[in-house]
This record gives sequence, C-alpha cells and structure tokens, in this order.
Amino acid sequence: MNAKNVISFLVLSLLLVSCGGSGRKFVSDLDVKTVDDNDQKWVVTNFKLDIGNVEVPDLVYPLPNDYGNFRAYRQEDQNYLGVDFNLTSILNLPGSIATLPNGQVVPVDTSGAGIIEIPVNRINGKAYVAVADGMALLGIAVVIKQLGDLDLNVGDVGVFPTYKIKGVDIMAGIFTSNDDQSNGIAIFANLASIWDGNKIHNPDVFIYEPEYVKRSHKRKILRKLQRMLKQKMKIEFM
Repeated sequence: MNAKNVISFLVLSLLLVSCGGSGRKFVSDLDVKTVDDNDQKWVVTNFKLDIGNVEVPDLVYPLPNDYGNFRAYRQEDQNYLGVDFNLTSILNLPGSIATLPNGQVVPVDTSGAGIIEIPVNRINGKAYVAVADGMALLGIAVVIKQLGDLDLNVGDVGVFPTYKIKGVDIMAGIFTSNDDQSNGIAIFANLASIWDGNKIHNPDVFIYEPEYVKRSHKRKILRKLQRMLKQKMKIEFM
C-alpha cells in the first residue's frame, strides 16, 4: 500500500469512527501489564497500530530521570508503540494542565486531577500519566515528519475517536498544527486493572473531550493526504 493510500485510509477511518460509523480503528489492540522491580512499580503498555503497510522504526528512547522508556517496533509485520512507565518515580511529580506537541490541551477532562507530562527524549513527543479514584490515564503523543510534509494548514485541531479494546477506553487519533511542524498521533488509555481489584473504580473520572472539527477542515486534510506521492513509507519521528 503506498503512502497516499495508507494515510488517506487512516484519516477516513478516523473520520468514520468519530462520526459513529464502522471505520477501522487506528489502535487495534493493546497489552498492559504491571511489573514490580526493586520496590518500584512499572506499567508496561503496548499499542498495536492499524496503519496498513507503513512501517514504524525499531527504537527505544528513554524518558528523563528513569521515568521509563518510549518504544516503537515491528513484530511479525505489525507496528507497535509502547511506553514503560515507572509509576513509583512519576507519581512524585506535580500534575497540571497538559498539552499535545501542537500546543492543544490534552482532550481529556480529568475531573480536577492534574496530568503529569513527561518529554520523550530525542524526539518531539510526550508521555502522560494521571491517577485518580483508583484509575490511571496513560498516554503518548509523537510528531511524525511525514504528516508535517503534507502542509495541511488547517490550524491546531485534533481528530480523536474513542472506543473500547478489551474493556479499556481508548482515544487515538491525529493532531495538526498551524506551522505543519507539529502534526502527529496521540493515544490515551483509561485503565483500572493496574490497581488493587478491591478498590472502587469510577468510570467517569477521566472523560474524553474530542474537539469539534469542521467538516471543511476534515475535507481539506483528506485532500492534502490524497496528493501524496505514491511511494513506500517508513515513519520518521521528529
């Protein structure tokens, strides 16, 4: 599948899902597990991407201060993004109003709980953690070079459909920027399973608030994507 078709497929899928249709989901599967290591609690997340034949690079970048690692890799011809979160260290940090790499506020209402925002070293990316009422919100956002090359010029907007995978609420989609240098993908997962099963979990503690995107902006994004050259593509993180 060439780059034009892959990215057009991606955006069409996002638009269908966000409008309540049956489009395929950008994140098709996830795996989450907890690891206790030397009195530290880690949460390891892996998100399987449904982006056709486009390939993510194989890499591991550390988060600062031993807060964890960002990972991108391929396994059995499938693409994955993952983050290892050192919750024992991260939860000592103050939470605040977090933003995506394009400057947009993260599209999640945390019911007053601050979101801890951690830069991903060596690329324009961020990892996110928020904890409240026995639940955890974990997320990742990264800028992708090829999306910047499209010169979308539709402003700071995001298309973030929501759905469930294995009982976990997922929000995953594309964000764009005015300068076309901060276009990328973001994924958020609303988890309860990493905590003591006896705790009472409030499913409304983290509420996704996808921004309304004008139809004209969606059409413009799609038209730009359809003009891409027909070539194989390997994702480059900025």
